[in-house]
Amino acid sequence: MLKNFWYACEFSSAITQKPKQILMLNQRFVLYRNTHGQVVALNDQCPHRGAALSLGWVDNNCLRCPYHGWKFQADGKCIDIPANAPEMPIPKKARVDSYPVQEKYGFVWLFYGDLPPEKRPPLPTLPDFIFANLHPVEYECTENAHYARIMEINMDFAHVIAVHKQSFGQRIPLHKTIEYQVEEDAWSGVATVNYESLGNSKSVLNFLLGGRPQLTTRLSFFLPNVTLSEISIGRGGSFDIKLIVLIAHLPIDEETTVVKRIFYRNFLRFPWLDGLFRKLDSKLTEEDAVIVTSLSPKSMPKLSEELHVAADALGLAYRKLRQKYLAMGWGLESTDKPFDKANEPLATPSDILRLSRRSNLTVTGVKNETE
Repeated sequence: MLKNFWYACEFSSAITQKPKQILMLNQRFVLYRNTHGQVVALNDQCPHRGAALSLGWVDNNCLRCPYHGWKFQADGKCIDIPANAPEMPIPKKARVDSYPVQEKYGFVWLFYGDLPPEKRPPLPTLPDFIFANLHPVEYECTENAHYARIMEINMDFAHVIAVHKQSFGQRIPLHKTIEYQVEEDAWSGVATVNYESLGNSKSVLNFLLGGRPQLTTRLSFFLPNVTLSEISIGRGGSFDIKLIVLIAHLPIDEETTVVKRIFYRNFLRFPWLDGLFRKLDSKLTEEDAVIVTSLSPKSMPKLSEELHVAADALGLAYRKLRQKYLAMGWGLESTDKPFDKANEPLATPSDILRLSRRSNLTVTGVKNETE
């Protein structure tokens, strides 16, 4: 895991004035919006007794602890301890870490590190047409795999004919030579592969596109945790089908990753079809997960520990760039011990009420949020 980068950590649509816990980098963060619509990010642990602040509530743009009502500003400083007399000074240690945040491309980005603003890496620069002309669908899942391994399969041109052979890979020529050039900068890499045809079978798609369609795949990675897949099917015209998948890979620990995907399309943009495309994207994710969770070792190995071929060039560029920043001391201490989720909020009052109704239990002291 890397520090000193902007992490895409949550869909912008998921952050409201109700505090939300984010698990990432072996830590707990809490995000919420103030009345101006700005996102605030704090460490999700009260310094008093260690309660999860994400179980608390927003009060005048500050966050109240659910245990004793301590009130924390957006900068993490405690400004009110209800049990103390008003004239009593608040201890200097009564504060939590706060984190810079930005919103772009449908995600909230959290900076984790110790670099001053002028030395921080930039956010990725992505094609404007994606967000101006395409219809998005959000989807997320949790995988029992290292985040770097999952990122790598999303920048692998050669895996499609095997991993996705039961979905769309059968339409791609089996013996297509994978040749491409990788364009790199200090934080990212990108490459493009063209397929002359998706196959010889006749279809309505062939008729609409004026012949057997060509498949163009452009794959990109952006440190520390984002990949972009741009797929175009057609003959290079305005009627080409475009499928774009923007993915944030949240490293929970060395063996767990939350994958947040935004699936864009330029056709059949009716919202009532979003469920169908979410199901399609879910199937592709599951096909990848079967392979990635079986890899050994689970974490990213050294370059010398695996074999490589020309088709791996983009993945190799990612590994080398990642290794560069690890060598610079930008790595976070890793542990083989899974992230202890013992303090993770498992149930809200509404959850408890719903469970009690299902099991015919009587729950006292919990007020229905709808009352």
